Amino acid sequence: MPFNEIAWTNLESRYCTTYATREYVAELSISPLSRHRMEICIATPVIVHGRPHWPSRCEERSGKVIGHFAINSNEPDCVTYWSGYRDMGCTATGSRKRHIEQRLENLPFGSDYKEFCATTPARFLDRKLSGADSCVTSIWGVYGQWFVDDHSC
Repeated sequence: MPFNEIAWTNLESRYCTTYATREYVAELSISPLSRHRMEICIATPVIVHGRPHWPSRCEERSGKVIGHFAINSNEPDCVTYWSGYRDMGCTATGSRKRHIEQRLENLPFGSDYKEFCATTPARFLDRKLSGADSCVTSIWGVYGQWFVDDHSC
């Protein structure tokens, strides 16, 4: 590689961080004499799954510039989803809130269940929601909870 060429090397797929998103890291091949290494890092995209992605952050580690990338396309192992819709009824008489619960599926091992619970989209009662209002875990799995407006409650 020519002395003045900048490129990402040692691209490594890491772990799922949130719904449909995986962290990747790579080393920026750049002269150690460059005074603007971090600015160059942030401005240099890496190609993953045929698309350019810019670093979410950069760091210097043992004299090397490392870029961290949050890749949120074509990461099916990081896609969680809801199943087992359960209407738990009104939260209380006069509350005007209905309690809905669903089980979170396909949660990657070792992942932060609260993060996935909050970011996995849901669709029910003709509504599209970006994630659960709250989350509980038990021996049977992780469950998202929603408290939706319902004037009949």
